[in-house]
Amino acid sequence: MANPQNSIFEIKNFFQRHSGLQRDNRYTVSFSGLPTGVPAWGEEDLYSISTAAGARGIDAIADNLAGYGPGRIVPRSQKFVGGILLTFPVTNDNFITDFFHIWFNKIYSGGNTNSSFNAPYVVQYYDDIVRNVKMRLKILNPNGEVNRIITFNEVFPIECMPFEFNMMQANEYLKYQVLMNYRDFTVGN
Repeated sequence: MANPQNSIFEIKNFFQRHSGLQRDNRYTVSFSGLPTGVPAWGEEDLYSISTAAGARGIDAIADNLAGYGPGRIVPRSQKFVGGILLTFPVTNDNFITDFFHIWFNKIYSGGNTNSSFNAPYVVQYYDDIVRNVKMRLKILNPNGEVNRIITFNEVFPIECMPFEFNMMQANEYLKYQVLMNYRDFTVGN
């Protein structure tokens, strides 16, 4: 039984037994299975400055059994809330913004991407655009070795946030944020 005193020795031993603390700035992001026409740039490790991922919930339904109280809530499915928000620094060659804009246009093209403004919008087939795409979030240890890999399946961008240009602070760099959707994920080493 654990000692209720929570001595610093016990706390230190706990973290040593579990290989220390995971640093939140040790990770890379990469994509595979990208749709035809989207550059393979995303298959290399990309360094986002911020990644918010992993919100998960369980949907439940009341069973409405007779008796006192509201009855039980029975789990019936899972949901992934909010998607994955990636934030990248923008380089002078606009590498990351070009990559995602090409991907967005591949998913949903039409309007001013064609020669005519009254051309119909074209939505590609799900199997051609989304089904095979995976995003790998490699979580690294302090030595840069892979600690764990979270693979998100059927990934695609759904929204990019507005660019924020600002003259109030000197020498800040431009950031690009893109919100990704996914069907499910697996965790492995």
